[in-house]
Amino acid sequence: MVEPTDCKIPLLLFAKAPIAGRVKTRLHSHCSAQQAAKIAEILLHASLAKVCQHWPGEVYLSTWIDFDHPFLLKMCQNFGVTLIRQCDGDLGDKMHHAFERHGYPMAVMGADAPHVAANDLIELHELLRNGGSGIGPSLDGGYYILGLSRPASFLFKDMPWGGDQVLKSCQTAAVSNNFELDELGALQDIDEWNDVLAALPILPQLEQYLLDQRLV
Repeated sequence: MVEPTDCKIPLLLFAKAPIAGRVKTRLHSHCSAQQAAKIAEILLHASLAKVCQHWPGEVYLSTWIDFDHPFLLKMCQNFGVTLIRQCDGDLGDKMHHAFERHGYPMAVMGADAPHVAANDLIELHELLRNGGSGIGPSLDGGYYILGLSRPASFLFKDMPWGGDQVLKSCQTAAVSNNFELDELGALQDIDEWNDVLAALPILPQLEQYLLDQRLV
């Protein structure tokens, strides 16, 4: 029987600095680069608020592009979280480095899922406390959160990052290495314009911004 670990398990919220032209570029067919960056800010703020409220452990904001971006510094001050810098490389490199640097158990989550269920955050934390690991599938074929209680470097190597086979490839690698990876509730990451529109009923700040900008 695995003894429960300390409850101060960290969650790293992964995000890019909200720089126009560098974030949410898939939205540019329906809005300007500046508007897309503002949408990224709203999603990051909502994601940070959700995890700070419902994740039972410690929360960090893990970023890249511009580590000293004023919005990121403001978010850290407002929510009382620590800002940390991501390493260079692809997403797999960044996540693997984060786990190796901060230790196990730990979780990483993308900032495009502010609608993650509170129960899923609590469930993953409890799973990690008891020596398990878990993943939150996104409907586009990726995943929005990953929690590991022990090293699993095979989950980060040779993955088709950015495609619709990431989750499947990750699950296959886990099975091949006899690594149990429990599934949390699935959701749709907010990446495309239709995802933005679908999220409006549960993100009033986002809805108000789109109305103010006459984007809906």
